[in-house]
Amino acid sequence: MAKVLKWTNRFSGEQGFVQSVVKAEGHFVNTYDVAEAKVFNRQSDITRALNVLALIGETEDNDFEAVEI
Repeated sequence: MAKVLKWTNRFSGEQGFVQSVVKAEGHFVNTYDVAEAKVFNRQSDITRALNVLALIGETEDNDFEAVEI
């Protein structure tokens, strides 16, 4: 069950995928190409990434969802 995180900006409707989360710098790197997105194989890894995104404030303006690839 490989999944990637898809993001949607709540204001602009822009969409893409999470390539990496840079906790130390407080942001995530996005990509519009699903082939470049970070692949998650375990639910616990998805949960951890979502928690970090919330911790660094990225969930204030963006919605994230795990989608199967």
